[in-house]
Amino acid sequence: MTDTITKGQRVQPASLEQITLAETCFWWVTRAFLVVCVFLTPSVPQKIFILLAILVTFAVDIFHRLFGKIPFFRSLSDHLQTLVCVAAFFGAGIGKGLGVLAEFPDYDIFLHILAGFVGVFSGYYIVQALRPAKKKSDFTFSVFFSLCFSGALTTLREITEFFIDFFTGRSLTRCYFISDDHWFFRLFGYGMSPYEQRPLFDTDEDMLISLVFSFISTGMLYLGLRRKNSDLFHTAKVKTGAAVSISQRIKNKIALEYQKLMEETTVGDRLLWWMTRAAMIYAFCTMESRAEANLLLANLIGTFGISIIHFIAPSNSALCRLSYRTQTYITLMVLIGSYAGNYVFVYGILGRYDLFLHFISGFFCVLAGYQLAQTLIRPETRRDNLLLVSFSIFFSWFIMSVHEVTEFLGDFIWGTSNQGFYWGPSDDSFFFKLFGTGAGNKMLYYLFDTMYDMLIASSSAIIMTLILFVFLEIRLRQREKSYKTVTENQPVTC
Repeated sequence: MTDTITKGQRVQPASLEQITLAETCFWWVTRAFLVVCVFLTPSVPQKIFILLAILVTFAVDIFHRLFGKIPFFRSLSDHLQTLVCVAAFFGAGIGKGLGVLAEFPDYDIFLHILAGFVGVFSGYYIVQALRPAKKKSDFTFSVFFSLCFSGALTTLREITEFFIDFFTGRSLTRCYFISDDHWFFRLFGYGMSPYEQRPLFDTDEDMLISLVFSFISTGMLYLGLRRKNSDLFHTAKVKTGAAVSISQRIKNKIALEYQKLMEETTVGDRLLWWMTRAAMIYAFCTMESRAEANLLLANLIGTFGISIIHFIAPSNSALCRLSYRTQTYITLMVLIGSYAGNYVFVYGILGRYDLFLHFISGFFCVLAGYQLAQTLIRPETRRDNLLLVSFSIFFSWFIMSVHEVTEFLGDFIWGTSNQGFYWGPSDDSFFFKLFGTGAGNKMLYYLFDTMYDMLIASSSAIIMTLILFVFLEIRLRQREKSYKTVTENQPVTC
């Protein structure tokens, strides 16, 4: 028996938990508060922003009513609406409506802490609408999806702020030279950071805080799911005779991982790995600048990343199912980026080599995200395909934020200029040809390289995601056609 949905009928979300009266009251208190803020705010742009925030607080209800026949929208939990109201209350209401953000700029730190929390748990309710978790691997995938979703929101938010500043002349990115008593300096000292890096502080500070609290929120989510579904996460250990010694377990682990490595990679993959590692070791030993040499060493360690994960993680964990082929993507990026770019100094030979690297990084990150997702779920339906490609692009955007924060910290510690804050594009720049010269905020020049990198990588990630979705759709249709052919050819028995 199937449920029929008539036109105009209120569709109940397929949520596992009931909405409390307190949550419902909070929704309407938030909306009433935002309406009051519209009248209190003299600025027209802020009035429009708060009105949009009010509209967003009805988003889940709108999805249920207008798109209730679509399984994804029908399954969206009303808890997601609570999270949206929390963000709107503290961001649009208190921050903008009451002017707290303008009066106390450090309130922005709290908002990005909140953004990490809201992003992770919003991602969890979205993934549950696409694929409700029923087994341990599903819960593990939901946790990874939630983290990547939060990181993707971080990347998209910073890009959006940059373009709003560029076109309107506002200062959402607060790209000015920060003072010496900034909390970052009080906490970490001044490092070897050049003075020109300071206009990047607010952007990278926002990403850093959001990512840190995204990781914290992800840990909270995992522990909560583990406690609530203890029967799935805690499996009884079966004793198999005499206890195995530590040395024997290590030997067994090495033998198992070696067998998987041989099965999942080709001779060409392994040859590429070791040739790149040998080149990186030579570059590290001969590099004159110790700061650049340290960056080479960090990238060299990255080429062993997948192997390290496999040997550290338990054999039955999801991380141990991550294909060794992913290490090939990492090694290729290290070879053409760190070795060719920094050591051979192709950056100096080809002026736009950095943009080329970020363009192809979008492809590689989407493929790496797809490999990670495949270790946890197997696509069986069109919704599974949508889930896989969504995770892949969210993973790519998450890596962008992590990459830019890592470059920022590296420049701060070692005094390098990986974020290119010295670059001020000329009037004949491709960026200006594409978008015009904007509102003429010259301080944004210090952010151009960072944002340009993220924009280029996002473009290629979207292209690769579309290609991946088409590929998965073709494979799904072939499988359905094959299954239908086999079924039709089966003999009929009476």
